Amino acid sequence: MAQDGARKARERLKWTQGLAIETCGRIAQFWGFTRSMGRTFGLLYVVPAPLTQAEIQRRLRISAGNASMTLAALMRWGVVQKLTVKGDRSVRYSSETDFWKMISGVLNERERKEIRTAIETMNRAEAGAREAQQAFAADSAERAGADHTALRLARLREICQLGETMLDMLLGELNLDVGRFRNVLKVQ
Repeated sequence: MAQDGARKARERLKWTQGLAIETCGRIAQFWGFTRSMGRTFGLLYVVPAPLTQAEIQRRLRISAGNASMTLAALMRWGVVQKLTVKGDRSVRYSSETDFWKMISGVLNERERKEIRTAIETMNRAEAGAREAQQAFAADSAERAGADHTALRLARLREICQLGETMLDMLLGELNLDVGRFRNVLKVQ
């Protein structure tokens, strides 16, 4: 009787872990990561001890290649750590448990790169529009179109810069400047 209760409890625990793992997979996919990344993180987060790559493959039913690429990406993001156990030749993996550390690491790595690329692109686009402005007669329709484009590109650049400022504030690298938000977001 007691054995039957323990067996049911083990099955229930495995089921609840599965729910958490699949939820992590869906959330990761929603945020633009692979489902395997989310599921791998979820597995390592809910189990009580670090796992080998083979154990991860078996539990998630993924290939060695998928597991290897996923673990490499998760380590790059700082979401998973590789552990070596003294006296044991196998490599094991564990999840980061500090969610703020994970989130800020991903934001700093992934979103900052995208925002900086957007700012650089908007700077080049705005410079091109300003060059075009100079080529048209001051009172021409073409000049008015170039003026409009240059103004809109400047606003887009400012929004991108605001995004970078917000990221800096979120990550604790900058203090809030309410005036800057007000100026960039007002309708023109």
